[in-house]
Amino acid sequence: MHISQALLCHLFEIHMSWDATCKEVEFANFFTEVPKVAKKFKYSMSYSLFMILAIIVMANATFIPWSWNIDIFIAIFPITMLCTCHLLVPIALNPGLMTFFW
Repeated sequence: MHISQALLCHLFEIHMSWDATCKEVEFANFFTEVPKVAKKFKYSMSYSLFMILAIIVMANATFIPWSWNIDIFIAIFPITMLCTCHLLVPIALNPGLMTFFW
C-alpha cells in the first residue's frame, strides 16, 4: 500500500518524503500508544478492513453475479495475507505496545 502511494504521488507530482524510524524507546503504556497507532495508521487499517470485508462478500454472497465469486484458495490467500499483515504490522512492531505496562 505504501509503495502504491509513493508511485501515485510520483505519477501525479505530489511531494512526498519518507520518515525515518526513531530507535529510542520512550516509556508509554498500552492506553497511550493505541490512540497514536490508530491515528497514524487509520487509512491503512480502514483500507485493509474494507478489503477483508470485500473478500468475505465476494466469497460468500449470493447477490453478486456468479462470475464475480472468488472462492478459490489460491485467489483468496495472497490478498488475505497482505491485508492481515497490514493490520498487524503497526501493532506487532510497535515497541510502545510490546512493553506490557498497563
